[in-house]
Amino acid sequence: MMTTIFLLTLSIGIQNICDAFIAHSICNRKVTNNIIWQQEMKWQPLHMTDQEKEEIFFDDFSGVSIGEIANSDTPSTPKIDDELPDFDFDEYDDTQEEKELISIPLPKAVTTTQDLTGCTLREFSFGPDIMLSSYAGSLGFDKVTDWQYYETDTYSGERKQVSPRRITQPSRTKSSSGSVVRLFRGEIGGKLGGKLRSRGLDCRVWIKEYSGEEALELARREKMGLGRIQSAWLKQYLQRINNNDLLESMEDGEWIDLAQRRYVDGLTDTPTNKDDENIITLMELLLSQKAKFTSLLGELNLSDYWDDENIDANEWYKSLGVKPPQAGSIWLIFDYHGISTAASYAVPSIIQRSKLPPKRGPFGGPMEAPPLPPFNERARYMVQGILKGMLTSVASAHEAGIVHRSIGRNSFILSSVGQDKREATSPYAVVLARLRVILSDWGFSASVEEAIQEKEFGVRSRMFGIPTIYSYENQVATDDRISDAAEYFAKAEDLQALGFVFLAMLFSTLAEPATLSAPMPANDDDTWQRLFNEIFDLDMDSFRDYCKNEDIWDGVVELLDREDKAGWSLLGDLLLARERLSDWYKEGDEERDEPISATELLEHPFFQMRII
Repeated sequence: MMTTIFLLTLSIGIQNICDAFIAHSICNRKVTNNIIWQQEMKWQPLHMTDQEKEEIFFDDFSGVSIGEIANSDTPSTPKIDDELPDFDFDEYDDTQEEKELISIPLPKAVTTTQDLTGCTLREFSFGPDIMLSSYAGSLGFDKVTDWQYYETDTYSGERKQVSPRRITQPSRTKSSSGSVVRLFRGEIGGKLGGKLRSRGLDCRVWIKEYSGEEALELARREKMGLGRIQSAWLKQYLQRINNNDLLESMEDGEWIDLAQRRYVDGLTDTPTNKDDENIITLMELLLSQKAKFTSLLGELNLSDYWDDENIDANEWYKSLGVKPPQAGSIWLIFDYHGISTAASYAVPSIIQRSKLPPKRGPFGGPMEAPPLPPFNERARYMVQGILKGMLTSVASAHEAGIVHRSIGRNSFILSSVGQDKREATSPYAVVLARLRVILSDWGFSASVEEAIQEKEFGVRSRMFGIPTIYSYENQVATDDRISDAAEYFAKAEDLQALGFVFLAMLFSTLAEPATLSAPMPANDDDTWQRLFNEIFDLDMDSFRDYCKNEDIWDGVVELLDREDKAGWSLLGDLLLARERLSDWYKEGDEERDEPISATELLEHPFFQMRII
């Protein structure tokens, strides 16, 4: 038999922007006769120019909220003192005639149970609502296949993995799919933009253009996934603070009704104040509570652009340096967190410091960079800030019934609560209160119900001894044990992928400076998976001994050894999530505890220990 792996790469075009790394990873396996292959798709890191200038928007309105509609029910008649002569005010009536507003009824939305915020239905106009400021790059797919081969014993029927014959059997193949997604920076304008600035909120947004059949499916999954996650997170928060009025208005569909008619109201000059307030409320809550996922605000409607007879395609080239949008493409709008990912942070701190611009002294001469913070301070920032934030974001998705299915280092954005989003990835950053860890790129996500029904998922679960929900075993079963195991397995795949992200973060950023006698070992995802899965055959003790033998990792191993090897225990819970779920299912003990979840892992002793 054979096992195949598909990776996903990214190519980006840059125009004086910033260093960025954006990535996806997805794992699918299929079986055809005696051939098994594993598909893994990833967005590889991109390089941007180091001349980035992050725009900082100031309050231009001195706290005055613009765009409010005056109450026109009462005529603006001047107050007359009783002692003044009685004038005939009919001749001097200066009241303005109230403009009649047109109300166009729209069909009721049908997704109120999964999208309380209306983000999947809201459409912004191009120009009045959203302006494009710069082009950031494009995303494409490279499929890399790692082949695994098996042979079956004639008598016992047992299957075991064998090495490929190098001459006739490939160990890896690669193919490219081309660009499918373009990234743009944008800004919210108009009345909504003024209100955001007056309240100290960021008007910047990220905009993704999805074009082509593959990309349109990514856009659909991203919309549905984020709509459900945002709603579940917001509902849980409002219940916790007992804000029943706001929650009731959302559950009654008020937010969706206003979001659905936003674009039409704009065409008829109908005020969109209520939907503006809903957007502002959502953005304020996401910022104040440090939500662990990218927030979808809506979709950009380009109808005005297409309907313009005086359209000039050269404007795109002049302003952004790229070709105009493709017909039928989807443009999704996300709140702005910068694009510094965990992949850009997963390098030794000494290298991070070397990339910082040199500081100048009072006479213009270069100054030596200050020393890095102590190891324990950087370790606390990594463990209780970055790693715990990553796990929290995955737990939020699983609680909402969503599996990400493309977790990798580039899936996580490391951002800041301040205007400069690059602050979080500085080698001197150690303040947990200013850090935001955000799980992005939901194009391969799916609800748990959808995921367990896919044929490829059934192939992967059967490899671990868990029948599919369409199997004969499930049809004759008297309980939901197989369905439950399938749902656990869908989430376990996310946890297993997250475990390799943890390895990459710990053994790169916290490594000692490399020397000629102690160079940095390979730290890419393929190397970690080959070491743990193949060379050490999922044995955590042997894997620990390997890490301990590298002098450059002495501090990391010591950190993982604390509190009775709590760090290694957490890595085992993540990296072996699928294997332990398989054992749980095969034992068939109904009284045994359920498999551990992402939410339960947040209480792991590794996150509770004091790092001082």
